[in-house]
Amino acid sequence: MARFRCFQSIQRFRWDYLKDSLQVPQGQLFTEGVSSQWSNQDLAPTPPEERKWTYWTFAAFWTAHASDATAWTAGSATVALGLTWWQAWLALNVAHMIGTILIVANGRMASRYHVGFPVCARVSWGMWGSYMAVAMRAVICIIWNGVNTFYAGRLVDVCLQCIWPSWALVANTLPESAGITTRELTGFIIAWFIFQCLTFIHPRDLKWFYVAKSVIVLTAMHGILAWWMRKNGGVHFPSQNSTQLSGTTRAWLWMQAFNSGFGAVSSLTVNQADIARYAKSPNDQLWGQIFVFPLASALPGLFGVLVASASQEMYGAPLWNLWDVTQKMLDQYPQNSGARFGIFLAAGSIALALIGVNLATNCLPFGSDVSALFPKYMNIQRGQFLCCLLGLAIAPWKILQNGTTFLAFLAGYGYWLAPVAAIIFVDYFFIQHGNIVIAELYNGRPGGLYWYKRGWNIRAPIITVLALIPCLPGFAWTISDHVNISLNAARLSTLSYVVTFPHCDPASDPRLSTSSFILTYAIAASMYWTSYRIWPKTSTPNEQFEFIANVVDGEEASIELEDIEKPLSDKLSIRECPSV
Repeated sequence: MARFRCFQSIQRFRWDYLKDSLQVPQGQLFTEGVSSQWSNQDLAPTPPEERKWTYWTFAAFWTAHASDATAWTAGSATVALGLTWWQAWLALNVAHMIGTILIVANGRMASRYHVGFPVCARVSWGMWGSYMAVAMRAVICIIWNGVNTFYAGRLVDVCLQCIWPSWALVANTLPESAGITTRELTGFIIAWFIFQCLTFIHPRDLKWFYVAKSVIVLTAMHGILAWWMRKNGGVHFPSQNSTQLSGTTRAWLWMQAFNSGFGAVSSLTVNQADIARYAKSPNDQLWGQIFVFPLASALPGLFGVLVASASQEMYGAPLWNLWDVTQKMLDQYPQNSGARFGIFLAAGSIALALIGVNLATNCLPFGSDVSALFPKYMNIQRGQFLCCLLGLAIAPWKILQNGTTFLAFLAGYGYWLAPVAAIIFVDYFFIQHGNIVIAELYNGRPGGLYWYKRGWNIRAPIITVLALIPCLPGFAWTISDHVNISLNAARLSTLSYVVTFPHCDPASDPRLSTSSFILTYAIAASMYWTSYRIWPKTSTPNEQFEFIANVVDGEEASIELEDIEKPLSDKLSIRECPSV
């Protein structure tokens, strides 16, 4: 019996030691006794020494983000709608401008108080209610992470052919039921491994990665464009018959093109806080994005239009996605090693762009979300690593093989997140007046400022459900062939956004052209604001906008000044001390 008890004690010690070793460092701001529930080092406000992102970092980040396959394909796909090239391009640019304003607005709270999306959500959703907003975002990050990695793998396959031309002749040893070939699986694993290595780096330390990526990727896209323009002797746009369309038809086609552009930025309205928290000052995230992103995103969309039109003239069918574009370029040079090296650099750069976008829009948000869901054992880096593992586990090629319906559901997922973005925006600017009590964001006790009713601000989930109802029929139509709706209902859903899938031809499947972010966002924002006009807060907020943030900034500046002056005063005291 004594031996058994001794064995139990040893096992208990080992288990307790294992649990303690797996815990992550806790944050500085927490309520005594519940710190493991509401705070850890990544959920706590970013300290001043870790706020490394300047104006130029944000400018480079958004330039790099804009230069990706999604923006390119959105541009090339809009030509098929029947608009002239300039009408399609104008629609994309207007969408990016509006999207940028929403992104910057939802990054304001994070740049002022230096907390990520899960903590920002506590202000408007309540301590427990924020878990609903966090969970809504986390699941989709896993799926898109896997899909984007698969896309990067297709470009890695082109790179392997550039290095070893015989790679194109490798036989497929996998069964048809696998949904992927040997070459595609190899490219995916290589892209996944590179991506997995980058997840070990904390997002705040990736600023130079994004600076380098912005230069490399834009250079590669210019090179691809120059090759096609030279090969085709310029370009002539086939869709110049827009004047034959009726005004109503042209307006709805323009709206579809607008949606195509907005799809690339809509999810960033809820992801922005996880990046903006590292801003050195609030103006860095404002001016580093508000002009740069619309300008940077205009180029890939235009390049996509030009190359799709050139490939249409040369081969009779437009090339929509960049791995097909680079593969067609490679096919022209079976023996030219110099040309193959150039194509290797181009395809590798675009693969790098997809990996960079994956890091910022999927891994980082997922890392923040699981850090909030399991703060005792998860931080952002562990969450990023887990997201990458799960992206492999879901076998994304199966999703792409089976699934226009499922992909349409993913496209409409931004529709589900629209109320979340709208509620956080309205609450910060018009309800809280920019005044957030940081310590209360980690107070999980009844009576806390953001506890509301049993940890829920009941307005948020109710308004979320109500705002989703008007466009729900259109969303159901996009994911089911058995749902029939009227033309007006379909057009109602078109007042929204679309995510263009690089492997699909949007012109052949109108279901990929509907979803309802903008309309749902507007409904949720107006309903949330109205609810506080009818049932105002019991506590009166400070009417001076961001008064608390200004006080916090002043306190931090005083502490920094003391830290600078203290060594100087110590030296003076030593110098003035009389000799013995």
